[in-house]
Amino acid sequence: MSLPPEGRAAVGELAGVSCLTANTTRPAAQETSEMNTEKPSILVIDDEPSLLRYFEYNIRSLGYPVRTGGSITELFAILEEEEFAVLLLDLMLPEGESIDKIPRLVKAYPRLSVVLVTAHGTIKKAVHSLRHGAVNFVQKPVNPETLESILENAVQIWSLKVENVKLRRRLEPVGEFHGMIGQSDAMQRIYEMIESVAATVSPVMITGESGTGKELVAQAIHKSGPRKRSPFIAINCAAIPRDLLESELFGHEKGAFTGAIDQYQGCFERANKGTLFLDEICEMDVGLQVKLLRLIQEQSFFRIGGTQLIQVNVRILAATNKDPMRMVQEGKFREDLFYRLNVLPIHLPPLRDRREDIGHIATKYLHQIAEQNDRDFLGFEIDALETLENYPWSGNVRELCNVIEQVVVLNEAERVTVQMLPDRIRAGETDDILGAGTAAAPTAVQNVSAPAAQAKVRPFWKVERDEIQRALDICNGNVQEVARRLEISAATLYRKIEKYGLVK
Repeated sequence: MSLPPEGRAAVGELAGVSCLTANTTRPAAQETSEMNTEKPSILVIDDEPSLLRYFEYNIRSLGYPVRTGGSITELFAILEEEEFAVLLLDLMLPEGESIDKIPRLVKAYPRLSVVLVTAHGTIKKAVHSLRHGAVNFVQKPVNPETLESILENAVQIWSLKVENVKLRRRLEPVGEFHGMIGQSDAMQRIYEMIESVAATVSPVMITGESGTGKELVAQAIHKSGPRKRSPFIAINCAAIPRDLLESELFGHEKGAFTGAIDQYQGCFERANKGTLFLDEICEMDVGLQVKLLRLIQEQSFFRIGGTQLIQVNVRILAATNKDPMRMVQEGKFREDLFYRLNVLPIHLPPLRDRREDIGHIATKYLHQIAEQNDRDFLGFEIDALETLENYPWSGNVRELCNVIEQVVVLNEAERVTVQMLPDRIRAGETDDILGAGTAAAPTAVQNVSAPAAQAKVRPFWKVERDEIQRALDICNGNVQEVARRLEISAATLYRKIEKYGLVK
């Protein structure tokens, strides 16, 4: 296969660069096949157009998606839009030596493998860049074989960094993640899903009951992805009337309607290159859903009363506390819009389905609210914590935080007791402990005697938590002594203390 004109020009202009031979040239079918594999993307920044063409041609022939740019300004603008595995960065750019930017790049994009491209005579500086976080350097001119080897090594380093993040999450369960609190398996899966979808540009549909933290998930997706330095705009579709919502989303021109005294930029314009979070999407008027669908498909729109087509690059995250499929069946939500938004679905579990997180959440907010209100609360009495865990929490985390704030404001003590909890919470102590106040299936107790059916069986994790707290009280908070008596390691004990929100 002969080189295209841009390839021949690039090779011709680069003195000393080996021309592609039959051994390094890939057949078109093979090249197409490799492009279909899911290889990570490569970014090349160089101010010489001929070099950019050369790199782009050869990197694509290796099967990697590639983007190019010619300046530091372009570099950071591209990194905000997309995630890359490897950055080939020219040492000398119009803004000066790029070596000074490497520490900033490594800090802002820790998984990115930075490879410095340097000319003869600047090898010392290139070696110096390795101490600042670059993974390798390559000297101009770069032949295709060297380029392939450099990229393979850099991609392998990137892969190891990505895998390390996943392993850390599996081996060391994290109790907090971008404002969300929970160590349960259900929340760990949510955290993993957030990290998986964050690097993509596809729409995400977040579902879950009111108060489960859908906006926190949206913010976490934004903060974990390549758009984290771009705007995050949130709008509640249920809180704004239809006519005003259209203006809020798309903006309007001066004089477009009565009261439009100035031009107004809507949410889509303000969120350009960033993320737009559409909360309670199922409450949007069906007529407006048509315009939203067109915008999502074309990434362009007109302001109300405007004639200029506006192009945007916005990632859409949507949320609802209703069943979107039921809304589709009832004709209240367009089916085509649902499938366009529901590319990456995330469902948040209600608090009653992850009761082991209640103690951690309650303790976290207790300390936070106590500090804000100058109170001395340190933790919960065991029976108070059990009461919270047995309550159905129809309002989920939001309702729990409301209760904690009420307790802190109205009481002064070191520990929260059952008597401090609101009457409705204490009444929930006698509710069916099978969860959410729902009755168990009749067949579950048909063959069990009445005394056995009425007996309360405590989950093992509650028994463990209570025994650890009792031991801490007996040993006056001496963790080493408690660990010795419980016959577990001190490290394990510390993890369980944090997990259950216990007081030492």
